[in-house]
Amino acid sequence: MTDKSETPWHENDEMWEVAAPLMFNETRLAQAPREVDSLTSLLDIQPDDRILDLCCGVGRHSLEFARRGHKVVGVDRTKSYLERARASAADENLDIEFVLEDMRSFRRESAFDVTLSMFTSFGYFEDPEDQMRVLRNIHFSLEPGGRFVYQSFGKEVLARIFLPKDWEEYDKGFVLYERKAINDWSMMHNKWHFIEREGKIHTWEFQHWIYSAAEMKGMLIDAGFSEARVYGNLDGAAYDNEATFIVAVGTK
Repeated sequence: MTDKSETPWHENDEMWEVAAPLMFNETRLAQAPREVDSLTSLLDIQPDDRILDLCCGVGRHSLEFARRGHKVVGVDRTKSYLERARASAADENLDIEFVLEDMRSFRRESAFDVTLSMFTSFGYFEDPEDQMRVLRNIHFSLEPGGRFVYQSFGKEVLARIFLPKDWEEYDKGFVLYERKAINDWSMMHNKWHFIEREGKIHTWEFQHWIYSAAEMKGMLIDAGFSEARVYGNLDGAAYDNEATFIVAVGTK
């Protein structure tokens, strides 16, 4: 089955639902406590800091921060993800506010001390101004001194590890990836084929922006952040030839 609708790829609920068993597998869910440990150290998160988990998905980081006593708001536009996140919070009696809203419109003045954008949850929108709108919303929603962290594969990392074709197995079957850098390495064009063991095939084609360290730092400053730093992982390693991710931190 190939999606041919005119709905923007990032608003295609079916794609996100089919991808969920891959994106939120047991291994990735189990990594949340370690990642929250790293975030707490990197961002100097204090016990009373309020956390905004933007594009929270099924809430793996929201849940872990709430377990540690933080006031947390998770925002996503995929209803099924939020339903799963709310159910998990209810099972553990955790008080988390989950909001169904597009990150281009969500903003609450000075309501948070820390905002998270994890696991390549940024750069989806065709118009570059939409990306800047998201960053300005984040800046508006942070208290003075608040920190924003963005984690993704930086352009430099992608150039080093790039594979035009790849595949992996997941619970329901296999997923085949096709990738191509386009528009002078400003975007990555992707084609994902989900092949389920029961015979169903889902194919989606989409593209998203990719950023270098210099580009990401410049965008943060343009959005109003007073300081922008870049690391090579969540533990604060240098962003160099051995970096595994780009982790950008903006301070209001």
